[in-house]
Amino acid sequence: MQVTFLAREVVDDLCRALGVASPDYSALRRNVLISGIDLNSLIGETFSIGEAVFEGVEECKPCYWMDQAVAPGAHAFLEGRGGLRCRILTGGSLRCGEADLQVVVSPEKTFPALRQQGREVTEVNDRLAGERALQIVVNGQPYSMTMQTPGAERYLVRGLLHAEGAGGGGLRSLVQSERADATVVEVEVDPSDVPGGARRLVSTSSCGLCGKESVEGVFREIAPVRKDVRTDARRLHLVHTGMRQKQSTFAGTGGTHAAAVASADGEILCVFEDIGRHNAVDKAVGFLLEKGLLARADVLAVSGRVSFEIVQKCARAGIPVLTAVSAPSTLAVESAERWNITLAGFCREDRATFYSGLGRVERGKQNSHG
Repeated sequence: MQVTFLAREVVDDLCRALGVASPDYSALRRNVLISGIDLNSLIGETFSIGEAVFEGVEECKPCYWMDQAVAPGAHAFLEGRGGLRCRILTGGSLRCGEADLQVVVSPEKTFPALRQQGREVTEVNDRLAGERALQIVVNGQPYSMTMQTPGAERYLVRGLLHAEGAGGGGLRSLVQSERADATVVEVEVDPSDVPGGARRLVSTSSCGLCGKESVEGVFREIAPVRKDVRTDARRLHLVHTGMRQKQSTFAGTGGTHAAAVASADGEILCVFEDIGRHNAVDKAVGFLLEKGLLARADVLAVSGRVSFEIVQKCARAGIPVLTAVSAPSTLAVESAERWNITLAGFCREDRATFYSGLGRVERGKQNSHG
């Protein structure tokens, strides 16, 4: 069963162009009028409206009978803007009025990996949390960008603007679209809800990319890391042990992250702490640059999880191995693979799980496990 979504804005333009006061909507059959969304952005996407779930299949070619249903010339007018043909995945009721359209994006992906404990290596498939860039545009101007787990972007943006004192009661429209590298949410609010006309968010301690105004420049090309070193769970354990021994602020407060840089054999070059893990990484790289030690950097270790911005900083520094106590995100793994970084998560004691750059991993006895 299929249905076609047609932009209300296109129908309004059609009526004006052909001098039609109002079309006979009953003649539109399975066409559903919708406004405030770029229909072409939904091709290949799964999305929901209320309890109904649809899959965007293709741009719809207008039918000749539109000349009879609406007015002569309607068929030609709709060429190239005939709407979105969709497959109905889950049935439900559609009602006239404001609706909440949500793109259904799975926040998880499965990645093949090598899980190493001691000298034993097992092939596994790990599920990782999703990460994607979210660009926010307010009244036609770039407002801010953040990294987020895909899903419920509409609510995230409304809540964020409310917290910042923007768009609390004067939200006029909200349009979401998907690009290859980011989700973009464009909102229109009363000018009085945006202090100075275009308030910008400051960077926060939880995300090194928060506060940037647009996607452009964030996903710039970075040369793959060509440095060849050898690593395994045992070597990474040495680095993490050395990092923990130097986390004096964390030992006293329990409230900081750490970043350590080491040589491939486990020699600690520096350790820095900060309320934000990305700040700790910047401190470590800055220290190495100032002291002329960056060429000796083989391993970057961080406390907690690994997200995209940490991988980006590691690649910029040309460090071949990135290791973390907790899990990486989906975008972290994809970026590490792209930039030829050996990324390891869950590095605890003599255990580690390697997700990318596996050519640098020394393997012992290997098993297979799904």
